[in-house]
Amino acid sequence: MSRLEPIKVLVCDPVELDHLKLGARFALDYRPRISREELLAAVGGYDVLIVRGRTQVDRTVLERGTRLKVIARPGTGLDNLDLEAATQRGVAVLNSPEALIEAVAEHVVLLMLALSRRLTLADGELRAGRWLKDGLVGVELKGKSLGILGLGRIGRRVAEVAGVLGMSIKGYDAIEIPGEVTRKLGIRMVSMDELFSSSIFITLHVPLTKETRHLVDAEKLRKMMPGSYLINTSRGGVIDEKALIASLKEGRLGGAALDVFETEPASGEILSLPNIIVTPHIGGQTVEAQAGAMDVISGKIEALFSEEVGRK
Repeated sequence: MSRLEPIKVLVCDPVELDHLKLGARFALDYRPRISREELLAAVGGYDVLIVRGRTQVDRTVLERGTRLKVIARPGTGLDNLDLEAATQRGVAVLNSPEALIEAVAEHVVLLMLALSRRLTLADGELRAGRWLKDGLVGVELKGKSLGILGLGRIGRRVAEVAGVLGMSIKGYDAIEIPGEVTRKLGIRMVSMDELFSSSIFITLHVPLTKETRHLVDAEKLRKMMPGSYLINTSRGGVIDEKALIASLKEGRLGGAALDVFETEPASGEILSLPNIIVTPHIGGQTVEAQAGAMDVISGKIEALFSEEVGRK
């Protein structure tokens, strides 16, 4: 690419454009509702794709993107991108998980509190004219055991907040977590089986991969303590939703709270169960997190092309 030639950027999903801070050498096209057919026809003319969760960047898209150098995903998840195909074609993949830590961690704590105090049921019953004060006795988070599956940035922040609330924290991660981290956060590392069998609240913080798809299946759900609660703000496919529906209908679990689903937008029976709280993938949807995600991704795109120029 000539240094005088503009770097063409296609934004395929709705983003906070005010916080997309790219220099004058970048030529931006904003097409937040572009269809797959339109993307396949257009992608060959761009150096950078900026996507959120809606746009699927698979091998076909990458093959059509003959001049693509970067796929940028403001936020955390990368499961809508074919990482193997991107690597094979030398396309860099950027994201900005560090910008969403606070928002998602706060959402987890919000969902725990809502589950423990049966908040949505209380709200719905009162709006329907039923005063169920005596029938809505909740539990406190203080002193309760919290199992955190996945101790990356968000999992660690959840542990930090939960510790302030007086919860007893257990953790599991497939990657070894440094002892100084677990000691500082008061996390007792346990096996995955122990985490599921001994935690009153369990929150999931793992990426969606071949290894983690349906990680929480019928067997794991059977190991959970009677009356315990499951929270998922990571990726929907980590839970086998059919198994979760069956478990919730049995009434063995105290409840579940989901911000993410196997298929989004979510629909069907999982939205109608009385012992589940559902939110439409809004864990990272705060003003601060969205602005931060765009700020971070802008900086990473600028840095990558500055390095490329420096090598020439």
